[in-house]
Amino acid sequence: MIEIMSTEPTLWDKIRMIAEYYSKDSQSKKLLEEMVELGVEINFGLFENGGNLPDNTWSEVADVVIMCAQITMQHDKEDKVREWINYKVDRQLRRMENQGKENSVATGNYEQIYRCEIN
Repeated sequence: MIEIMSTEPTLWDKIRMIAEYYSKDSQSKKLLEEMVELGVEINFGLFENGGNLPDNTWSEVADVVIMCAQITMQHDKEDKVREWINYKVDRQLRRMENQGKENSVATGNYEQIYRCEIN
C-alpha cells in the first residue's frame, strides 16, 4: 500500500502563492503603502517617543519584508537580491574593519558589534 503524505507549505511557499495571485502592479503599490506605514512608526519612535520604537513597528517590518519578498518573486529576481544582500553585507563589514574598529568580525567580538551606538 502506498501512503500519500501531504506536507504543509513553507512560509516561502505561502508568500509565493500570494505573489502569484496578485498582479505586480498591485503588489508594488502595496509595498509603497507598507513602507510609508513603517516610516511613520520609525519616525514616531525616533522623534516623538524618545527613541523607543512602538510595538506596532514590528508588524510593519513584517509587512515590508513580506511585500519585498513578493515583488522579488514576481519579477524572478530572488538570486539577484540574494547577491546584492551578500555584497552589501560584506561591503559594510569591510568598511567596519577598515575603520580600525576592534570589534570587527576578524576579532570575533560580535557582542560589541551589536552594542555600537549611532552618533
